[in-house]
Amino acid sequence: MKRRFTTALVMLLAFALLIGTTAITASAETTYTPIGGSTTLVKNLVVDKDANIPDITFNYTIRRGTPKDATATTIEILESPLGGGSIGSAVFSNADTANTIDGLPTDANPSNPTAGKKYVQKSVSITFPVGTFTKPGVYRFVINEANNNLPGVTYDSNPTRYLDVFVVADDNNVLSVNSYVLRDAATDIGTNGEYVEDPGVKSSGYTNRLTQYDFEFSKTISGNQADKNKRFNFTLTITGANPGTYPIIAHDVEGNPTSITVGANGTATGEYSLTDGSTVKIIGLNAGAVCTVSENAEDYTATHSLDNGTAVSGNSSGAVTLADSDHSVAFTNTRNGIIPTGIIMTIAPFAIGICVFGAIIIFIISRRKRRSY
Repeated sequence: MKRRFTTALVMLLAFALLIGTTAITASAETTYTPIGGSTTLVKNLVVDKDANIPDITFNYTIRRGTPKDATATTIEILESPLGGGSIGSAVFSNADTANTIDGLPTDANPSNPTAGKKYVQKSVSITFPVGTFTKPGVYRFVINEANNNLPGVTYDSNPTRYLDVFVVADDNNVLSVNSYVLRDAATDIGTNGEYVEDPGVKSSGYTNRLTQYDFEFSKTISGNQADKNKRFNFTLTITGANPGTYPIIAHDVEGNPTSITVGANGTATGEYSLTDGSTVKIIGLNAGAVCTVSENAEDYTATHSLDNGTAVSGNSSGAVTLADSDHSVAFTNTRNGIIPTGIIMTIAPFAIGICVFGAIIIFIISRRKRRSY
């Protein structure tokens, strides 16, 4: 009986030790209050120096990155339990033209900007809700810029960025975001806290470029019965353009529009009145835009030439696509009249002869009258 009691006592002590160990382990776990955070990335849009910023929007997605276990030389990459948070859009408009910066975002010396270019910069918001970060460590997210094939836009060469969020805990085990690091590649982080590859290379965001061209049309009036002061009505149609208002540079075009606005459907129509020597130039249309200009030539003979080429008959340019350069269409209106020639010279000898003959007759009659006296 004594042996049974001893065995029971040993089992009871073992059970108590197990419970005590479990309790100690549980009480040793640190409880953190999950947090969220927010940051931004930079979006640059580069345009021609003399052009307006169009109404154009760039969209992004964000998701959780792939977690990685720690190694002897790298630290662990964590995965958020809530997903990738949310990211805004970069929305540009004509109003941003006033806030452009000369040159390119990559100019090493901003006081000596790249000629012929300017850019505008936007901030894209990134928000992580409360509960995104549950403990100290590095959380990785993947950001992608959507390629919507916007007309004339050259997208950033690398559509993907990696955002690492460094979360720390203070002495009271309160979490906070220490820093956000945006990079072009998903690089491991060493145990010293530095990136294994290109430790000092960071990204600020995306840079897109807009390829732009000008479209010009002009008027010449010629002919021996042409009125050089006469004005002819022109209609310009634009399709396939980014929405927004585009400036117009005109010469000798009184009372005509100084800009043209492209609607949300990418089209615009403008009416103009041109006379001899008039020109109209639309500035900064995107590559791929299509321009068609036609006139009411009335009783004049109309010809036109594209980019100073051979003149052809017709009062319409047809569709001109701004694919790789500026384009111009020169219209010439001609009116010639057949003026009768030789009539006066034909009757003049007879008239002169009659006059001379009449003078002789009068002279003879006068002499005879004098002799009769």
